[in-house]
Order: sequence, then C-alpha cells, then structure tokens
Amino acid sequence: MMKVLITGGGSEEPIDTVRCICNFSTGRTSAFLAEQLSQKGHNVTLLQSVRGKVAELNSNLTVKNYRTFHDLQENLKNECQTGNYDVIIQAAAVSDYSVGSIIVDGKEYSPEQIPKVSSGCELSIKMKQNPKLVDSIKKWALDAGCKTPVLVAFKLTSKADLEDRKKAVKKVFDSTGNSTLAPDYVISNDLSEITPQAHPCRIFMNDISVKKEVNNLQELALALENLI
Repeated sequence: MMKVLITGGGSEEPIDTVRCICNFSTGRTSAFLAEQLSQKGHNVTLLQSVRGKVAELNSNLTVKNYRTFHDLQENLKNECQTGNYDVIIQAAAVSDYSVGSIIVDGKEYSPEQIPKVSSGCELSIKMKQNPKLVDSIKKWALDAGCKTPVLVAFKLTSKADLEDRKKAVKKVFDSTGNSTLAPDYVISNDLSEITPQAHPCRIFMNDISVKKEVNNLQELALALENLI
C-alpha cells in the first residue's frame, strides 16, 4: 500500500478581513481521489482549502485545511519534508498572484491591515507573483532525506484545443529546468468539458504522449492507482 499526499481546492488571497481574491475551484477532484484511494487501503493525507469540498473521512484518510497560498506552501513543504510520501498529487488550484498591498484613497496598506475597506473608498490592489509550488515538491523531499515521490500535477485549460493543451502541459514538465525535479505525470483537463456528470482528462507523460484518457473521476482514480 502507498502513502499518498493530495492537495486540492482553491487558495484565497485576502484584501481586507472580509474580502479576498479566489478562483472557481471546488476541490471536488481532490476530495474524490482522496476518498477512493484511502478506501482502497492507501494511507492518504489531503491538504484541502477551507472552502473546498469536504471529504468523507475513514481510518486511512487525514484532512488538513489551508486558506491562502502561504498556508498551502508552508503545509506542503512540511509534509514533503516529514511525510516520506510515495506519491504526491498536486491538484490544488494555486493562486498565481497574491495581494502585495492595497491602496485606499491614495494610502498604501498591507493586506488585512484594514479590517474592512468602506464601500465609498477608492481602492486599488497591487499583486505579487507567487512561485510555482509544484517545482519545489521533489526538492523539498530530497533535501530532507526523504524518498523521491512520484509526482502528479494537474493543468487546467479553458476552451483549448489539443495542441494548446499539449503546450500548456509541456510548460509544466519544463518549468524547473531539471528533469529530476519535474512531475512524472501531468493530468490535463479543460473547463469547457467539465460537467457534474463528466470530467474528461488526459494523463500525459514527460514526452508529451498521452498515457491514458478517462471520462470521469472514477476512471481517473483507477488509472492513477494502476499507473503509480
């Protein structure tokens, strides 16, 4: 049996204490994979966003929540350095940008420094770029003396044809510039194809060939277990 770490849901980046920038991720995929793999007897830890779908717990499943990019980064780093995982599935919809500062009526503040920006104020937001967490996962594990995990990444596109999806997937594989630290598989899905009943995915290998095509999350969970 495997020891598996899964991340899921969408991070949210605070503006003040009542507003944030977020994305549309529901965490449905990560919760489903965590449930399926743990029910098969694998030891699964799920790092799920606070707004993500709640996974059905069992004796093989541990759930830890995060809110912001920074929360996820710290939790993920800690798990990589201490968990000695066989497999890490990075399914979280991580924010590419965080709020660097907010400008209220011409005066600059740190995020959440103002409890609530009044509706009559003029508000501007300065964003800062976040690092790609998937690029650090294997390095964190190796630097801590843990085994090299099988790393599975996700790449969501929107209304992209196959060639554009391949280009997006290749960027994920090539991002670190070091094949040793790159994902072993990248799962491509497109927002335009996802419905409550269907979730088509292609599992790509590092030569950008398609290893497996699936039609729904049940098939994806089975395909991942067989691959890994």
